[in-house]
Amino acid sequence: MIKTVLLILFALLFCLSLAALLLYRRQVRGLSQQLKNLEPGSNQRLTCSVRDRNFLSLCRLINTYIDSQQKLVLQALEAEEELKYTIASVSHDIRTPLTGASGYMQMVEKTENPEKKKEYCRIVRGRLKDLEQLLDQLFLYTRLTSKELPLHIEPVSLFPLVCEVLTGFYGKFQEQDREPSLDFQEESIQIQGDSSQLKRVLGNLVSNSLSYGLGALFILQKGTTLTLSNKVKDPESIDPDQMFARFYRGDPSRNTSKGSHAGLGLSIARELTQAMGGKIEARLQGDILEIILTFQGASR
Repeated sequence: MIKTVLLILFALLFCLSLAALLLYRRQVRGLSQQLKNLEPGSNQRLTCSVRDRNFLSLCRLINTYIDSQQKLVLQALEAEEELKYTIASVSHDIRTPLTGASGYMQMVEKTENPEKKKEYCRIVRGRLKDLEQLLDQLFLYTRLTSKELPLHIEPVSLFPLVCEVLTGFYGKFQEQDREPSLDFQEESIQIQGDSSQLKRVLGNLVSNSLSYGLGALFILQKGTTLTLSNKVKDPESIDPDQMFARFYRGDPSRNTSKGSHAGLGLSIARELTQAMGGKIEARLQGDILEIILTFQGASR
């Protein structure tokens, strides 16, 4: 009797084990078939009908891996589109000064007037200088976005640094019969930053104002915040939310015909400011454009 019971139990266990084995094999085939049918970029994920902890864990791991691969595919597609956009923008920006230089070189070859030759050569040098500045901006932006630009962060006195930057633009202010207006509430204020890169940030902002602004450039300091403001010619064409975007040309100020500007000056200012732990934003009040820089204060 006992043997019979044992034989029956053994037979039941064998049948259950065989059924489980067949079920597992069926599930493995099902997962394999789902993987074969899975198309790149598809939102479909593997499903598991066997309520076994190990199978469920395996299914989750595979789906996690599929998710990560899909993200990589999407990132690659975005990078490809970004590269196409960059190449198109850079090609346009480089072509502009090159075309100008080439045209004036042809005029140099055709004219016999020494004064005209001298003038044309001066213009060619200017176009080539524009191209050099453009390439420098592109190289710097690439280093910034790839986090390859080393920064030496230290306490920096803001007031003398602003004065030094403005002094460098003295000639251009004179040419346009414009002048900066400084309002520093605390001339001894110090901020955290890299002095050479802070000069570049402020230089880009002052250059932008001189190229596309009107009237006086007002610079106001309150605590660790610095606000640069000036009138603009066509406020309706300016989108403050997009001003710091790379190659932004939503307004006439992004037109390279006015110089070596490639829509990178403000982008570089933003990247550098953020890299130094600060923040930069733009605001339009009627026909007054304000660019607000907020830095980290230096501990005393």
